[in-house]
Amino acid sequence: MSTEKPKMFESLVDFTVPVVSDSIDRSARYRAEDRGGHAIHFLKRLDRASGAQAELALQLYNDPEALRFVLHSITIPEEFDRVAVSLHDADQGPYLVASRKGRFVTCLGEGMTIDNLYLINHSRLLTYIEKNEEYRRRSKLAESLVGEKHQMKKLFARIASKGDDVTREEMLAISAMQPALKLYFIDRLLGFISNVSDSTRVLIRRKRFTNKDRSILKKHYGEYRAIGHLALLASMSGPSGLDRLTADKAGTLLDLLVRPLFTGDTLMLFRLVWFVGKMGKIMLPALKRMLIKPRLHEEWALALMGLIVVGVRHGKTRGKVFKILEGLPGAMENYGWDVIDFLNKSELKNVLTIAVGSLMEPDKSFEYLEAFAREQCFEEHQPFELPALYTWEKETDVPKDLAFASVADGRHCFSETPELLSFCLTLTPWLARCEAEDFYYPHDYYRHVRMPWQPEETIILIEQERKKRKKKKPVKTERTPERNDPCPCGSGKKYKRCCLLK
Repeated sequence: MSTEKPKMFESLVDFTVPVVSDSIDRSARYRAEDRGGHAIHFLKRLDRASGAQAELALQLYNDPEALRFVLHSITIPEEFDRVAVSLHDADQGPYLVASRKGRFVTCLGEGMTIDNLYLINHSRLLTYIEKNEEYRRRSKLAESLVGEKHQMKKLFARIASKGDDVTREEMLAISAMQPALKLYFIDRLLGFISNVSDSTRVLIRRKRFTNKDRSILKKHYGEYRAIGHLALLASMSGPSGLDRLTADKAGTLLDLLVRPLFTGDTLMLFRLVWFVGKMGKIMLPALKRMLIKPRLHEEWALALMGLIVVGVRHGKTRGKVFKILEGLPGAMENYGWDVIDFLNKSELKNVLTIAVGSLMEPDKSFEYLEAFAREQCFEEHQPFELPALYTWEKETDVPKDLAFASVADGRHCFSETPELLSFCLTLTPWLARCEAEDFYYPHDYYRHVRMPWQPEETIILIEQERKKRKKKKPVKTERTPERNDPCPCGSGKKYKRCCLLK
């Protein structure tokens, strides 16, 4: 695989992290600039709405940042300069009319024509208003964690370098800036994949490590784990805003995402599968190609899980995913030795049964997984001395969010233990429904179960990569001659009359 960064992201190298700005201050400035004749005109047109509809219009007028957030979150076709925002759930008026940049124009009454306006229906409006409230809540959380709002870079630096020491609150805080930093997160994701690939080549040449290598090993581990954090941050809002992400470039991106999986790390696998699921149907052609013609077993695992999560997340693609799975038996005849060896050890029949079950009956699979997650979390945290809040008498007392975070945080190697693939697939219904912050423990819980980083954690990753690179294909043997073929010894006799008898 090429180590070059895809051209679609070349323009991102100079991207800088913007500061968190105060939406209330901006709203105040906007209202101050826009008062006067235009304000009087707009407020007079509010009489075309009544009751709750008029209140909603006035709410948006007094908080223009909320409307701008809605417009920024929706892809409006270029031919529309103005939008009509439905103020009633029937979507037949009244409407608030604004420019595509968020400037208020007027209010139209029920039944008035909107032929030349792009319609934002009522349910969509309410969805994004709710998202805006969540965005503001996360912004306040970010400021509470890093102090001054202009120190957002410190929070990102922590997530990008602290390995496992990232909590749910920190992920929530940094995700407040996700809409503005999406391209930056993708650029940094690709950068860390390249950095880790380069440092791995250097580290696997070392026969042994000493205490002097501690800082190097810790840096490598931090950058490796940063790939998982950034995969979540980059894909939170799906493919929106990535206009240059064509199907071909999605394939290039998918090929790059395989590299961190050469360690066989299940924690990384779960986060990259989540990335693929959030990107959605744009990834389907690349996932199909990778599943039908995999070069490595890591590709096959990522493609299979990615397809299931896309199918569950995006119901309209479920039929397409099922057809791809139906073509697997024929495709397997042409698989290479690495994939075949992995599948022979992974209990393939059970793997495919779980995959199809998760795709076609995700609710049923999710119920089973929830019970399993509570049981696992209950058992794994028995050795810790936890406060009363986290001391559970029985498995059903385990909070669901902690149970799933515990299962997703498992440190196993699916390459060394192929039968783990069945377990990984049971997690696909959750991966299709969870949010990025659900992968992390809350700070108050994490500080009780936290295990400090040790050099051995990095060395395990390096050793797995070393094994991967040292694997050799089986030696091909010459075809055994048929009975009546000339004997390969060169005697001129038939094989059955010569060496076959020896």
